[in-house]
Amino acid sequence: MNLLLASTHYGAWTPPLYSQHGGSIDKLIDVVHVFMFVIFIPWAIFFVYCLMNFRARPGHKATYTPIKAKVSKYAEVGVAIFEAFLLLGMSMPVWADYKNNPPAPDQRLEMRVVAEQFQWNFHYSGPDGKFGATRSSLISASNPIGLAEDDPASKDDIVRVNECHLPVDKPIYLRLTSKDVIHSFDIPTMRVKQDVIPGMEIPIWFTIDKNATTDSIRPQMKTVVPMDKAEWYKVRHLVAAVDHKVKDEVVLAKGADLGADLTKGKELLEQLRKKGLTELTLEPRNPLEIVCAQLCGNSHFKMKAQVMTHTAEDFAKWLTESSKKPEMQTDF
Repeated sequence: MNLLLASTHYGAWTPPLYSQHGGSIDKLIDVVHVFMFVIFIPWAIFFVYCLMNFRARPGHKATYTPIKAKVSKYAEVGVAIFEAFLLLGMSMPVWADYKNNPPAPDQRLEMRVVAEQFQWNFHYSGPDGKFGATRSSLISASNPIGLAEDDPASKDDIVRVNECHLPVDKPIYLRLTSKDVIHSFDIPTMRVKQDVIPGMEIPIWFTIDKNATTDSIRPQMKTVVPMDKAEWYKVRHLVAAVDHKVKDEVVLAKGADLGADLTKGKELLEQLRKKGLTELTLEPRNPLEIVCAQLCGNSHFKMKAQVMTHTAEDFAKWLTESSKKPEMQTDF
């Protein structure tokens, strides 16, 4: 179980929740699951009863006229009423409260997100708050969104590939679009999901909890893995949470990973076993991620971006320092 949690970073029931609006969504999901379980049990019992009572057997003839029963009608009406309550009384108010209250322009961080097969491109306006112009004719491997460098507004713009930096406790407003096919922007830990359509720009917004910085989340996802169960492909996204010592010798320093590929990873794990290390205390380097929830091609599984969350002060520093670099920011 520890290995499973370590590889997914998610809980057994739902992913950890780090957004301010996600609680109402989780409650709605819980109610729906309980309701489905409640109606599943009697329907399963009724199904088994029908299989046994109306099976083909000698001396038993089928009845082709409809059976009239009040209990089944009452049950169907009750289910319909509760489903209407779920839709009108719970789902629509949650959706309306979210979609009808976008953050004000002067209070939010606005970003452009450009999806493509198979990566996420994040466009920040920089300290001046103005997005530079983009042109499709300028798109290249080093300029994935086609940012026009001759536009004065683009001088301090920042572009990141599969690397998303966000502040906590500040409304975040994303403008989503796609360069090729339909994708689906999904941050499970923020309860945010939105289809991304070519030719359209679709906004979505959320606010990250003030205590959900990457540095504070990472230790919460610490896991201990016995060396006899440590396999590189299960722990490749994790780093050492502490200094691992054998006879006062540091054999795996805090923050170190287990190799960039399978060959290096297997060699390092074998060396650690030979030195007498019995277990690994690990944590994710970047515990939050963005995934594509729409099957978008043969490498759909690779379309993930790492999310780094910062305090307002740290994010402002990152924004200022990153905007000073003259070259296009494209960290793969």
